[in-house]
Amino acid sequence: MILCRLLCAFLWLSLAIPISAQQQESFSGFIYGIRANAVKGEVLYQRDNAQFDLEAGLKLQEGDVIKSSRDAYAELLLQPGNFLRIAGETECRIFSDQHDKMRLRLDRGTINLEILSKEAEPRPSFFSAKPAYDLIRVITPDAQVFIDQAGIFRINATRGRTELIVRNGEAAINGQRVKQKRSAVAANDSVVIGEIDSKVEDSFDMWARERAEISVNANRSLKKQSPWSDKHKQGEVKSIDFPDDREDKKTFAVISAKPGAVNFFEAGVEVSRSTKEWKQLDDSWEFEAGDKLRTSQYSFVELTLLPDTYLRLDSDSELSLEQLSNDLILLKLVRGSAILDVARFDSKEPLPITVSGPSTSVAIPGEGNYRIDVKPSGDRIAVRQGKVIFNNSVVSSCRVISGGTVSECEKQRADNFDFWSEHRGEGKFLLGKTTWTKASYLAGLRRVRLKKTGFWFQNPGQTDYIF
Repeated sequence: MILCRLLCAFLWLSLAIPISAQQQESFSGFIYGIRANAVKGEVLYQRDNAQFDLEAGLKLQEGDVIKSSRDAYAELLLQPGNFLRIAGETECRIFSDQHDKMRLRLDRGTINLEILSKEAEPRPSFFSAKPAYDLIRVITPDAQVFIDQAGIFRINATRGRTELIVRNGEAAINGQRVKQKRSAVAANDSVVIGEIDSKVEDSFDMWARERAEISVNANRSLKKQSPWSDKHKQGEVKSIDFPDDREDKKTFAVISAKPGAVNFFEAGVEVSRSTKEWKQLDDSWEFEAGDKLRTSQYSFVELTLLPDTYLRLDSDSELSLEQLSNDLILLKLVRGSAILDVARFDSKEPLPITVSGPSTSVAIPGEGNYRIDVKPSGDRIAVRQGKVIFNNSVVSSCRVISGGTVSECEKQRADNFDFWSEHRGEGKFLLGKTTWTKASYLAGLRRVRLKKTGFWFQNPGQTDYIF
């Protein structure tokens, strides 16, 4: 694994000038986006129905498809310190290149993801908490892989079968966590986990390891012999100015007086108001009573209903916000799944929230975690934590309400939606004498971690970028 220890300390010596000024100094660096770093053999990228040769240094765009021929390889740069390596006979599409919404589609073939080790991260140590990593999702025809921490991960996609190999770290496939030195095969709606022999490698594994060693050596040489180090020694280090980031401006610390603020959404989330027409959700949308919200096959969305109360909607789901005010919130799930996370509620008055499916309705009086599912077989409300009022009776955790009856619920959460909701942050977090919601605490950690991690840097006359 790459243990990049060097540039983090340099970054904070100055945040003085924009990228354009740095390029005038013959330096090149970047933080956001995806770029090609190394290409071996014939690798093409498809953009707007045309195909071109993939070359080192090329900045890729959302929607681009990378296609490699037999015995060809490519290395792409993701967030600073993170690598995506593509094997031969592979087809991979970039769904989203945003650091906090990274989605890749692996239609066939093999990829390797190497995620920055926590040993390379800045101090203080709480920045290296595992949940502080932004989520990377890899979508195959048969599975979804979720990576939210450091490690080395290989994904093989063939017809009807997806294999996840975790050499270091931990990841999840179809909601099942897979620890290091383990593999998991997703096929026929099941996941089978087994051990791996870490000594067994093929030619792609060896090429990926060689690229990792090249990056480590280049990073070490950067400290001693480069124009960067010369300027650093002379006290003339120039750095990269961070572009405006909407997520920095729209933090969880800002509490809207109006319920239904949008915290997070991905491409494929749509809204509708009073008509049958749907439009893409954007940052300017303000929800009103009667609005409808729906997601596409691989998209998620998160709203703040009230302070410290979050509503998350699964992929392929639709929600009707039938009433939406500080006095009454009535939510009806039309299809799919939703999670209501009431992380903190201190009032003596009950929460003004009622959630329902087509046939079941419950009132939410206070803190807790509640999941609503609407399937062809009927609706189902799970009280995972807290309690609800159902038919004038109190139903506590851990219970499921379905078909008018109450039964025990499953303790284990095992699907992609649960994994994503946990990654966003559920419940409370105690830091000393201060209590945070996990959602706001983790959002802050991820913003700070991104800015303190470092950036990709290119010495004059070289094609490879160094972290």
